[in-house]
Amino acid sequence: MDLKQIVRPPASPIPVDHLLGAETVCGVFADLVQRYPDYECLTLLDRHKEERRFTLGGIGARALEIQAVLGAAGLEPGGCAVLILPTDPELIAAYFAVMFAGGTPTLLATPSHRHARPEVYTGLVNTILDNAEARVIYCDAEVAETLGRSQLALRGGTRVLTPAEVGPCSAPPARVEVKGRDIATIQYSSGTTGPPKGIRLCHEAILENLRATREVLEIDARTVSVSWIPLYHDMGLMDGFLLPLLCGCPTILIPTMDFMRDPSIWLWAIHHYRGSMSWAPNFAYTLAANRVPEGDLEGLDLSSWRIAISAAEPVLADTVRDFTARFASRGFEAEAFCPYYGLAECVTAVTGDSPRSRPRVETIDRKEAATRHRAVPTQGEGLPIVGCGTTLPDCRVEIRDESRRPLPERSVGDIWVSAPWLFTDYNRDPEETARVRVDGWLLTGDTGYLADGHLYFFSRAKDLVVIGGEKYAPHDVESAVNAVPGVRGGCAVAFGIRNRGRGTEELAVVAETKESDGEALAAMERAIRHEVMNATGLGVRHLELVAPGGVQKTTSGKLARSAMRQRYEEKWSGE
Repeated sequence: MDLKQIVRPPASPIPVDHLLGAETVCGVFADLVQRYPDYECLTLLDRHKEERRFTLGGIGARALEIQAVLGAAGLEPGGCAVLILPTDPELIAAYFAVMFAGGTPTLLATPSHRHARPEVYTGLVNTILDNAEARVIYCDAEVAETLGRSQLALRGGTRVLTPAEVGPCSAPPARVEVKGRDIATIQYSSGTTGPPKGIRLCHEAILENLRATREVLEIDARTVSVSWIPLYHDMGLMDGFLLPLLCGCPTILIPTMDFMRDPSIWLWAIHHYRGSMSWAPNFAYTLAANRVPEGDLEGLDLSSWRIAISAAEPVLADTVRDFTARFASRGFEAEAFCPYYGLAECVTAVTGDSPRSRPRVETIDRKEAATRHRAVPTQGEGLPIVGCGTTLPDCRVEIRDESRRPLPERSVGDIWVSAPWLFTDYNRDPEETARVRVDGWLLTGDTGYLADGHLYFFSRAKDLVVIGGEKYAPHDVESAVNAVPGVRGGCAVAFGIRNRGRGTEELAVVAETKESDGEALAAMERAIRHEVMNATGLGVRHLELVAPGGVQKTTSGKLARSAMRQRYEEKWSGE
């Protein structure tokens, strides 16, 4: 198939207000299947430029077959089923099948190069199985084989099922009654290597967020969605998949690894299907702007791209400028670029703008921000900040100090959010839930400021490292480093350094040692990189071994990750 030939997908027969009045995610899907069974709602496009199209009726029928097998395997109403499948209609059918059975689906990533040892991956799966109290895993044969080689992930009599075990059922199984406040999904951070938090989202919250996002983005019958974000990622699941599908929009999915191998397929899919909406982290726009060869773009037309959302990691001013400049001659309009702010505890989106306004970018005084916590615009050298838009309908954002008191405009402080779509709780963690959910408000763990009603993201109060839109816990990196002979115990710190050229963060490590011999230090560096890769699947991009006392700590003896990040950011951010 030649993707340079423009092919419009079939027009959607579904009214744009279909979500109005809906109570459950699975109820919306079941209604679509019943009313529009022949509508080709989904297209899967791979890197070989081969497409497969699927109807609502076909996906719905497969969901019923999977539901029957899951029920026979012991999935009960209120129970959790873990789904480990690549981006494919089988995953989509399984997602709704769990809901039809009254259960709660949890999507996990398949093994990848980031899991250097199988036991690292199975250990992660086991941790989530324990937290979710899941006793059913639905996965492909390759994953089943990986799990089967390690009993670690199969404690408690977990049943592993594969698509090969699902065939036609003699009679459609009965759908269990589901209510709006029932839990629809448990969202686990896709890349976090530490003990993951299970974010429980109810049907009502998901639908409220989708309705608000649809309104702001002015999604209508002409909207065509193109996405390569993995479905185990909250933005991929909610925004790249559920939002367009449940709104009745033609939905084109590209397997994530196919995009990573050839980023131009994303742009050509928008051209080919006349895509008008796509979500992606900042790094993807940077990749497209700076790394795709010009020869791969001959004849590209992006004039149909009306909504280009950048979210899941900080939006960089350089990326907005470079992407818009490179693709302006290919029909991309600056107003289409839409920076958004959100988090899984709020389903996804919290703030954003309509696709008719250009991104707001301002430069603030670094010293004023660091010493007085004020965002003071400057015409000289400073810190460029991209605005993330205004709040979605029925949502509120406040900036507060450490005592939780609201701060005036342009004060840098903690971002608090109040919305009808806040998460229910962290699974089996009432203490952490109570810490961040206070009187109907959510403490996001991020810092920022408000100016003219627009939210500007400043930094993470959390220590998570964000690489390519996925979040990683530094503690596990530090544990691996501390295991290397010669590293002073408890004196290794890991943090993220923003690489503006790549448009995302990179992993940095600073560790103390008493060693001074050059050859011994070089061997220690190799050992650190090896141990971190084996333990977490992450590559250490920046590494420095320092003398005792070189790693800053707080007065209570804790690692001062934020301070260390600031100390090394200027040195490493441009590498």
